[in-house]
Amino acid sequence: MTAGNRTLLQRLLLPVGLLYLAYLASQPPPARWVGLGCLAVLAPFVIGWLLGTVAGVGPWAE
Repeated sequence: MTAGNRTLLQRLLLPVGLLYLAYLASQPPPARWVGLGCLAVLAPFVIGWLLGTVAGVGPWAE
């Protein structure tokens, strides 16, 4: 795998993972509870990642 493919995979991992968790949250229980629980745990990290990549603040800033 080349470096270009790896960066594309790294860029798609977060959005695809969030979409999958949102899909789980839309399903009937118990999958709904798993999806909502995972989204609740990951929400602070996603907000930090967005602030780092968009606003340049925090540990994810380049």
